[in-house]
Amino acid sequence: MSLTTAEPEEPTPRQARLVFAPLGEAGRLLFSKPIVQDALIAAVLTATSLVGVVARLKVDLPDGGGGGVRGLDALGIGLVLLQTAPLVWRRRAPVVVLSVTTAALFLFSTLGYFHSFAAFGFLVALYTVSGYRDRGTSIPVGIASALVVFLILVMGREPVEPDTVIAECLIVGGAWFLGDGLRIRRGQVVQLEDRANRLEREREERAHQAVAEERRVIARELHDVVAHNVSVIVAQAGAAQRIFGTEPQDALVALGAIEDTGREALVEMRRLTGILRTDSDRAVTRSPQPGLNNLEVLVAQVREAGIPVRVRIEGSPRPLPAGLDLSAFRIVQEALTNVFKHAGPARADVLVHYGESRLELTIDDDGSGPDGDQARPTRPRYGHLGMRERVALFGGELRLGKKPGGGYRVSASLPLDQEPT
Repeated sequence: MSLTTAEPEEPTPRQARLVFAPLGEAGRLLFSKPIVQDALIAAVLTATSLVGVVARLKVDLPDGGGGGVRGLDALGIGLVLLQTAPLVWRRRAPVVVLSVTTAALFLFSTLGYFHSFAAFGFLVALYTVSGYRDRGTSIPVGIASALVVFLILVMGREPVEPDTVIAECLIVGGAWFLGDGLRIRRGQVVQLEDRANRLEREREERAHQAVAEERRVIARELHDVVAHNVSVIVAQAGAAQRIFGTEPQDALVALGAIEDTGREALVEMRRLTGILRTDSDRAVTRSPQPGLNNLEVLVAQVREAGIPVRVRIEGSPRPLPAGLDLSAFRIVQEALTNVFKHAGPARADVLVHYGESRLELTIDDDGSGPDGDQARPTRPRYGHLGMRERVALFGGELRLGKKPGGGYRVSASLPLDQEPT
Protein backbone atom coordinates (compact mmCIF):
# COMPACT_ATOMS: atom_id res chain seq x y z
CA MET A 1 0.00 0.00 0.00
CA SER A 2 1.64 3.17 -1.13
CA LEU A 3 -1.06 5.69 -0.26
CA THR A 4 -2.09 6.93 3.21
CA THR A 5 -5.61 7.66 4.36
CA ALA A 6 -5.08 10.57 6.75
CA GLU A 7 -6.99 13.75 6.05
CA PRO A 8 -5.26 16.96 7.09
CA GLU A 9 -6.63 18.35 10.33
CA GLU A 10 -8.77 21.48 10.20
CA PRO A 11 -6.43 24.46 10.15
CA THR A 12 -6.24 26.68 13.17
CA PRO A 13 -6.83 30.43 12.66
CA ARG A 14 -3.07 31.03 12.74
CA GLN A 15 -2.43 28.25 10.19
CA ALA A 16 -5.19 29.64 7.98
CA ARG A 17 -3.59 33.09 8.09
CA LEU A 18 -0.25 31.63 7.03
CA VAL A 19 -1.64 29.39 4.27
CA PHE A 20 -3.97 31.97 2.76
CA ALA A 21 -1.84 35.04 3.46
CA PRO A 22 -1.24 35.76 -0.26
CA LEU A 23 -5.03 35.95 -0.80
CA GLY A 24 -5.53 38.85 1.57
CA GLU A 25 -8.11 39.25 4.32
CA ALA A 26 -11.06 38.39 2.06
CA GLY A 27 -9.38 35.16 0.97
CA ARG A 28 -8.62 34.15 4.55
CA LEU A 29 -12.23 34.72 5.56
CA LEU A 30 -13.50 32.76 2.57
CA PHE A 31 -11.22 29.74 2.89
CA SER A 32 -11.59 29.55 6.66
CA LYS A 33 -15.19 28.34 6.21
CA PRO A 34 -15.57 24.52 6.46
CA ILE A 35 -17.93 24.30 3.48
CA VAL A 36 -15.36 26.06 1.25
CA GLN A 37 -12.57 23.78 2.46
CA ASP A 38 -14.68 20.67 1.78
CA ALA A 39 -15.62 21.97 -1.68
CA LEU A 40 -11.93 22.50 -2.43
CA ILE A 41 -11.13 18.93 -1.29
CA ALA A 42 -13.93 17.53 -3.47
CA ALA A 43 -12.80 19.53 -6.53
CA VAL A 44 -9.15 18.51 -6.21
CA LEU A 45 -10.05 14.84 -5.65
CA THR A 46 -12.46 14.84 -8.62
CA ALA A 47 -9.89 16.34 -10.98
CA THR A 48 -7.18 13.96 -9.76
CA SER A 49 -9.46 10.94 -10.16
CA LEU A 50 -10.49 11.83 -13.71
CA VAL A 51 -6.92 12.55 -14.77
CA GLY A 52 -5.76 9.31 -13.12
CA VAL A 53 -8.34 7.22 -14.97
CA VAL A 54 -7.56 8.84 -18.31
CA ALA A 55 -3.80 8.46 -17.79
CA ARG A 56 -4.34 4.94 -16.36
CA LEU A 57 -2.33 5.62 -13.18
CA LYS A 58 -1.99 2.50 -11.01
CA VAL A 59 -3.93 2.93 -7.74
CA ASP A 60 -4.02 0.17 -5.13
CA LEU A 61 -7.07 1.03 -2.98
CA PRO A 62 -10.32 -0.76 -2.04
CA ASP A 63 -11.34 -1.26 -5.66
CA GLY A 64 -10.91 -4.97 -6.03
CA GLY A 65 -8.07 -7.39 -6.43
CA GLY A 66 -6.50 -6.01 -9.56
CA GLY A 67 -6.95 -3.32 -12.14
CA GLY A 68 -10.17 -2.92 -14.08
CA VAL A 69 -10.32 -3.01 -17.86
CA ARG A 70 -13.36 -0.91 -18.66
CA GLY A 71 -12.62 2.54 -20.01
CA LEU A 72 -14.13 5.72 -18.69
CA ASP A 73 -17.56 6.57 -20.11
CA ALA A 74 -20.49 8.72 -19.01
CA LEU A 75 -21.57 6.20 -16.36
CA GLY A 76 -18.02 5.97 -15.07
CA ILE A 77 -17.71 9.74 -14.88
CA GLY A 78 -21.00 9.86 -12.97
CA LEU A 79 -19.79 7.23 -10.51
CA VAL A 80 -16.51 9.13 -10.01
CA LEU A 81 -18.45 12.29 -9.25
CA LEU A 82 -20.68 10.42 -6.80
CA GLN A 83 -17.54 9.30 -4.94
CA THR A 84 -16.05 12.79 -4.67
CA ALA A 85 -18.66 15.55 -5.07
CA PRO A 86 -20.75 14.61 -1.99
CA LEU A 87 -17.70 15.42 0.20
CA VAL A 88 -18.85 19.05 0.04
CA TRP A 89 -21.56 18.10 2.59
CA ARG A 90 -19.50 15.56 4.55
CA ARG A 91 -19.69 17.49 7.86
CA ARG A 92 -23.37 18.30 7.58
CA ALA A 93 -24.56 14.75 6.74
CA PRO A 94 -21.59 12.39 7.19
CA VAL A 95 -23.60 9.13 7.23
CA VAL A 96 -25.52 10.03 4.06
CA VAL A 97 -22.32 11.08 2.29
CA LEU A 98 -20.61 7.83 3.29
CA SER A 99 -23.58 5.81 2.02
CA VAL A 100 -23.50 7.55 -1.37
CA THR A 101 -19.73 7.25 -1.80
CA THR A 102 -19.74 3.59 -0.70
CA ALA A 103 -22.50 2.67 -3.15
CA ALA A 104 -20.72 4.52 -5.97
CA LEU A 105 -17.42 2.81 -5.11
CA PHE A 106 -19.12 -0.61 -5.11
CA LEU A 107 -20.70 -0.06 -8.53
CA PHE A 108 -17.53 1.50 -9.97
CA SER A 109 -15.47 -1.54 -8.91
CA THR A 110 -17.94 -4.30 -9.81
CA LEU A 111 -18.51 -2.81 -13.28
CA GLY A 112 -14.80 -3.21 -13.97
CA TYR A 113 -13.72 0.42 -14.39
CA PHE A 114 -10.05 1.22 -14.14
CA HIS A 115 -9.14 1.95 -10.52
CA SER A 116 -8.99 5.66 -9.63
CA PHE A 117 -8.19 8.07 -6.86
CA ALA A 118 -11.94 8.51 -6.36
CA ALA A 119 -11.76 5.73 -3.76
CA PHE A 120 -10.22 8.34 -1.47
CA GLY A 121 -13.72 9.85 -1.25
CA PHE A 122 -14.93 6.71 0.52
CA LEU A 123 -12.03 6.87 3.02
CA VAL A 124 -12.55 10.58 3.69
CA ALA A 125 -16.27 9.99 4.23
CA LEU A 126 -15.56 7.12 6.66
CA TYR A 127 -13.04 9.32 8.48
CA THR A 128 -15.68 12.05 8.78
CA VAL A 129 -18.33 9.71 10.21
CA SER A 130 -16.01 8.49 12.98
CA GLY A 131 -14.81 12.05 13.59
CA TYR A 132 -18.24 13.73 13.83
CA ARG A 133 -20.51 11.01 15.17
CA ASP A 134 -20.34 9.04 18.41
CA ARG A 135 -19.27 5.42 18.49
CA GLY A 136 -22.85 4.21 18.68
CA THR A 137 -23.16 5.36 15.07
CA SER A 138 -19.60 5.17 13.75
CA ILE A 139 -18.85 1.57 14.81
CA PRO A 140 -21.81 -0.05 12.97
CA VAL A 141 -21.18 2.19 9.96
CA GLY A 142 -17.48 1.27 10.00
CA ILE A 143 -18.27 -2.45 10.13
CA ALA A 144 -20.72 -2.11 7.25
CA SER A 145 -18.11 -0.22 5.22
CA ALA A 146 -15.54 -2.95 5.89
CA LEU A 147 -18.03 -5.58 4.66
CA VAL A 148 -18.59 -3.63 1.45
CA VAL A 149 -14.83 -3.50 0.86
CA PHE A 150 -14.65 -7.25 1.50
CA LEU A 151 -17.42 -7.84 -1.07
CA ILE A 152 -15.50 -5.73 -3.57
CA LEU A 153 -12.45 -7.92 -3.04
CA VAL A 154 -14.44 -11.15 -3.33
CA MET A 155 -16.16 -10.04 -6.52
CA GLY A 156 -12.91 -8.93 -8.13
CA ARG A 157 -11.37 -10.63 -11.14
CA GLU A 158 -8.31 -11.83 -9.26
CA PRO A 159 -8.14 -14.30 -6.37
CA VAL A 160 -8.26 -12.79 -2.89
CA GLU A 161 -4.93 -13.06 -1.10
CA PRO A 162 -4.74 -12.91 2.72
CA ASP A 163 -2.22 -10.08 2.64
CA THR A 164 -4.58 -8.09 0.42
CA VAL A 165 -7.44 -8.53 2.92
CA ILE A 166 -5.18 -7.50 5.79
CA ALA A 167 -3.93 -4.44 3.91
CA GLU A 168 -7.44 -3.30 2.97
CA CYS A 169 -8.62 -3.78 6.56
CA LEU A 170 -5.69 -1.67 7.77
CA ILE A 171 -6.61 1.10 5.34
CA VAL A 172 -10.29 1.12 6.33
CA GLY A 173 -9.50 0.71 10.04
CA GLY A 174 -6.87 3.43 9.87
CA ALA A 175 -9.36 5.91 8.42
CA TRP A 176 -11.88 5.06 11.14
CA PHE A 177 -9.36 5.28 14.00
CA LEU A 178 -7.97 8.61 12.77
CA GLY A 179 -11.46 10.12 12.76
CA ASP A 180 -12.31 8.64 16.16
CA GLY A 181 -9.10 10.05 17.62
CA LEU A 182 -9.96 13.49 16.25
CA ARG A 183 -13.43 13.29 17.81
CA ILE A 184 -11.98 12.35 21.21
CA ARG A 185 -9.46 15.17 21.09
CA ARG A 186 -12.14 17.64 20.04
CA GLY A 187 -14.28 16.53 23.00
CA GLN A 188 -11.35 17.01 25.35
CA VAL A 189 -10.80 20.51 24.01
CA VAL A 190 -14.47 21.33 24.54
CA GLN A 191 -14.31 19.99 28.09
CA LEU A 192 -11.21 22.06 28.81
CA GLU A 193 -12.89 25.17 27.42
CA ASP A 194 -16.00 24.51 29.53
CA ARG A 195 -13.85 23.98 32.61
CA ALA A 196 -11.90 27.17 31.92
CA ASN A 197 -15.13 29.12 31.47
CA ARG A 198 -16.56 27.63 34.66
CA LEU A 199 -13.40 28.48 36.61
CA GLU A 200 -13.49 32.01 35.23
CA ARG A 201 -17.11 32.41 36.33
CA GLU A 202 -16.29 31.03 39.78
CA ARG A 203 -13.31 33.37 40.05
CA GLU A 204 -15.50 36.34 39.20
CA GLU A 205 -18.13 35.22 41.72
CA ARG A 206 -15.47 34.86 44.43
CA ALA A 207 -14.13 38.31 43.55
CA HIS A 208 -17.64 39.79 43.84
CA GLN A 209 -18.15 38.02 47.16
CA ALA A 210 -14.79 39.29 48.44
CA VAL A 211 -15.69 42.84 47.42
CA ALA A 212 -19.07 42.57 49.14
CA GLU A 213 -17.45 41.20 52.29
CA GLU A 214 -14.87 43.99 52.25
CA ARG A 215 -17.66 46.55 51.89
CA ARG A 216 -19.44 45.06 54.91
CA VAL A 217 -16.24 45.18 56.96
CA ILE A 218 -15.58 48.79 56.01
CA ALA A 219 -19.20 49.79 56.67
CA ARG A 220 -19.06 48.13 60.08
CA GLU A 221 -15.77 49.81 60.96
CA LEU A 222 -16.98 53.19 59.76
CA HIS A 223 -20.14 52.91 61.80
CA ASP A 224 -18.28 51.87 64.93
CA VAL A 225 -15.64 54.59 64.68
CA VAL A 226 -17.66 57.49 63.30
CA ALA A 227 -20.82 56.88 65.33
CA HIS A 228 -18.92 56.64 68.60
CA ASN A 229 -16.63 59.61 68.09
CA VAL A 230 -19.31 61.84 66.63
CA SER A 231 -21.63 60.97 69.52
CA VAL A 232 -18.90 61.92 71.99
CA ILE A 233 -18.22 65.18 70.13
CA VAL A 234 -21.92 66.08 70.04
CA ALA A 235 -22.33 65.39 73.75
CA GLN A 236 -19.23 67.37 74.71
CA ALA A 237 -20.14 70.26 72.39
CA GLY A 238 -23.59 70.45 73.96
CA ALA A 239 -22.11 70.44 77.47
CA ALA A 240 -19.58 73.15 76.52
CA GLN A 241 -22.36 75.30 75.10
CA ARG A 242 -24.46 75.00 78.26
CA ILE A 243 -21.65 75.90 80.69
CA PHE A 244 -19.75 78.41 78.58
CA GLY A 245 -21.38 81.45 80.24
CA THR A 246 -21.02 80.27 83.85
CA GLU A 247 -17.95 78.00 83.76
CA PRO A 248 -15.79 79.02 80.80
CA GLN A 249 -12.78 77.06 82.08
CA ASP A 250 -14.74 73.80 82.10
CA ALA A 251 -16.05 74.67 78.64
CA LEU A 252 -12.48 75.00 77.41
CA VAL A 253 -11.73 71.55 78.84
CA ALA A 254 -14.71 70.16 76.94
CA LEU A 255 -13.50 71.84 73.75
CA GLY A 256 -10.09 70.25 74.26
CA ALA A 257 -11.74 66.87 74.64
CA ILE A 258 -13.64 67.54 71.41
CA GLU A 259 -10.35 68.27 69.65
CA ASP A 260 -8.77 65.05 70.96
CA THR A 261 -11.78 62.98 69.96
CA GLY A 262 -11.81 64.57 66.50
CA ARG A 263 -8.12 63.81 66.03
CA GLU A 264 -8.69 60.19 67.03
CA ALA A 265 -11.58 59.99 64.58
CA LEU A 266 -9.32 61.33 61.81
CA VAL A 267 -6.67 58.72 62.63
CA GLU A 268 -9.27 55.95 62.41
CA MET A 269 -10.65 57.36 59.18
CA ARG A 270 -7.18 57.42 57.63
CA ARG A 271 -6.68 53.81 58.69
CA LEU A 272 -9.97 52.77 57.11
CA THR A 273 -9.35 54.66 53.89
CA GLY A 274 -5.99 52.89 53.74
CA ILE A 275 -7.93 49.65 53.31
CA LEU A 276 -9.37 51.07 50.11
CA ARG A 277 -5.99 51.93 48.65
CA THR A 278 -3.75 49.59 46.69
CA ASP A 279 -0.70 48.11 48.36
CA SER A 280 1.57 50.57 46.55
CA ASP A 281 -0.49 53.53 47.81
CA ARG A 282 -0.68 52.49 51.43
CA ALA A 283 1.60 54.03 53.96
CA VAL A 284 4.45 51.92 55.28
CA THR A 285 3.51 52.59 58.91
CA ARG A 286 0.04 52.02 60.29
CA SER A 287 -1.42 52.74 63.67
CA PRO A 288 -2.15 49.61 65.70
CA GLN A 289 -5.68 48.29 65.96
CA PRO A 290 -7.43 49.10 69.25
CA GLY A 291 -8.13 46.36 71.76
CA LEU A 292 -9.28 45.82 75.32
CA ASN A 293 -6.03 47.39 76.54
CA ASN A 294 -7.49 50.69 75.17
CA LEU A 295 -10.65 50.28 77.20
CA GLU A 296 -9.66 52.93 79.77
CA VAL A 297 -9.17 55.52 77.00
CA LEU A 298 -12.61 54.69 75.61
CA VAL A 299 -14.22 54.92 79.05
CA ALA A 300 -12.48 58.25 79.71
CA GLN A 301 -14.04 59.66 76.53
CA VAL A 302 -17.48 58.50 77.63
CA ARG A 303 -17.04 60.00 81.08
CA GLU A 304 -15.93 63.33 79.60
CA ALA A 305 -19.13 63.31 77.55
CA GLY A 306 -21.17 63.14 80.76
CA ILE A 307 -21.96 59.43 81.09
CA PRO A 308 -20.66 57.88 84.31
CA VAL A 309 -19.09 54.52 83.52
CA ARG A 310 -17.79 51.85 85.86
CA VAL A 311 -15.49 49.11 84.60
CA ARG A 312 -14.90 45.75 86.22
CA ILE A 313 -12.37 43.15 85.13
CA GLU A 314 -12.87 39.58 86.34
CA GLY A 315 -10.53 36.68 85.83
CA SER A 316 -6.94 36.85 84.68
CA PRO A 317 -6.43 39.27 81.77
CA ARG A 318 -4.24 37.77 79.07
CA PRO A 319 -3.26 38.54 75.48
CA LEU A 320 -6.02 37.81 72.97
CA PRO A 321 -5.85 37.14 69.24
CA ALA A 322 -5.80 40.42 67.34
CA GLY A 323 -9.15 39.86 65.62
CA LEU A 324 -10.90 38.82 68.81
CA ASP A 325 -9.36 41.70 70.77
CA LEU A 326 -10.55 44.23 68.16
CA SER A 327 -14.04 42.74 68.01
CA ALA A 328 -14.40 42.81 71.82
CA PHE A 329 -13.33 46.46 71.91
CA ARG A 330 -15.76 47.40 69.11
CA ILE A 331 -18.65 45.65 70.89
CA VAL A 332 -18.02 47.64 74.07
CA GLN A 333 -17.60 50.81 72.03
CA GLU A 334 -20.87 50.30 70.18
CA ALA A 335 -22.77 49.48 73.36
CA LEU A 336 -21.51 52.67 75.06
CA THR A 337 -22.31 54.66 71.91
CA ASN A 338 -25.88 53.40 72.13
CA VAL A 339 -25.98 54.61 75.75
CA PHE A 340 -25.08 58.08 74.45
CA LYS A 341 -27.66 58.05 71.72
CA HIS A 342 -30.62 56.30 73.28
CA ALA A 343 -30.45 55.89 77.05
CA GLY A 344 -30.82 59.53 78.06
CA PRO A 345 -29.48 60.41 81.54
CA ALA A 346 -27.95 57.12 82.62
CA ARG A 347 -25.06 55.30 84.20
CA ALA A 348 -23.23 52.45 82.52
CA ASP A 349 -21.45 49.38 83.87
CA VAL A 350 -18.91 47.41 81.80
CA LEU A 351 -17.94 43.91 82.90
CA VAL A 352 -15.13 42.02 81.20
CA HIS A 353 -14.81 38.43 82.40
CA TYR A 354 -11.86 36.29 81.30
CA GLY A 355 -12.96 32.67 81.61
CA GLU A 356 -11.00 29.53 80.87
CA SER A 357 -12.45 29.15 77.39
CA ARG A 358 -14.65 32.21 76.82
CA LEU A 359 -14.53 35.98 77.06
CA GLU A 360 -17.73 37.44 78.52
CA LEU A 361 -18.67 41.07 77.90
CA THR A 362 -21.64 42.70 79.65
CA ILE A 363 -22.60 46.36 79.25
CA ASP A 364 -25.53 47.57 81.38
CA ASP A 365 -27.19 50.96 81.69
CA ASP A 366 -30.07 52.25 83.75
CA GLY A 367 -31.43 54.68 81.17
CA SER A 368 -34.84 54.95 79.61
CA GLY A 369 -33.91 52.91 76.55
CA PRO A 370 -34.24 53.54 72.81
CA ASP A 371 -37.82 54.83 72.83
CA GLY A 372 -37.28 57.05 69.85
CA ASP A 373 -36.01 54.14 67.76
CA GLN A 374 -38.87 51.92 68.82
CA ALA A 375 -41.25 54.51 67.43
CA ARG A 376 -39.53 53.93 64.09
CA PRO A 377 -39.27 50.12 63.84
CA THR A 378 -38.22 50.21 60.18
CA ARG A 379 -35.09 52.21 60.95
CA PRO A 380 -32.01 50.02 60.32
CA ARG A 381 -30.08 49.15 63.47
CA TYR A 382 -26.58 49.12 62.01
CA GLY A 383 -24.94 49.07 65.44
CA HIS A 384 -26.75 45.89 66.44
CA LEU A 385 -25.98 44.37 63.04
CA GLY A 386 -22.30 45.16 63.45
CA MET A 387 -22.18 43.56 66.90
CA ARG A 388 -23.97 40.45 65.64
CA GLU A 389 -21.52 40.12 62.74
CA ARG A 390 -18.51 40.44 65.03
CA VAL A 391 -19.85 37.85 67.46
CA ALA A 392 -20.86 35.47 64.65
CA LEU A 393 -17.36 35.80 63.17
CA PHE A 394 -15.97 33.88 66.16
CA GLY A 395 -18.94 31.57 66.71
CA GLY A 396 -20.05 33.41 69.86
CA GLU A 397 -23.40 34.42 71.31
CA LEU A 398 -24.98 37.88 71.59
CA ARG A 399 -27.95 38.83 73.76
CA LEU A 400 -29.32 42.35 73.94
CA GLY A 401 -32.54 43.96 75.10
CA LYS A 402 -34.29 45.77 77.91
CA LYS A 403 -33.78 44.63 81.49
CA PRO A 404 -36.80 43.80 83.61
CA GLY A 405 -36.00 46.50 86.17
CA GLY A 406 -35.31 49.17 83.57
CA GLY A 407 -32.34 49.98 81.42
CA TYR A 408 -30.67 48.04 78.67
CA ARG A 409 -28.16 45.19 78.55
CA VAL A 410 -25.74 43.99 75.90
CA SER A 411 -24.14 40.61 76.65
CA ALA A 412 -21.60 38.92 74.37
CA SER A 413 -19.85 35.59 74.85
CA LEU A 414 -16.83 34.90 72.66
CA PRO A 415 -14.92 31.59 72.62
CA LEU A 416 -11.20 32.08 73.13
CA ASP A 417 -10.09 29.06 71.08
CA GLN A 418 -12.33 29.55 68.05
CA GLU A 419 -10.84 30.54 64.70
CA PRO A 420 -12.68 33.31 62.79
CA THR A 421 -15.08 32.02 60.14
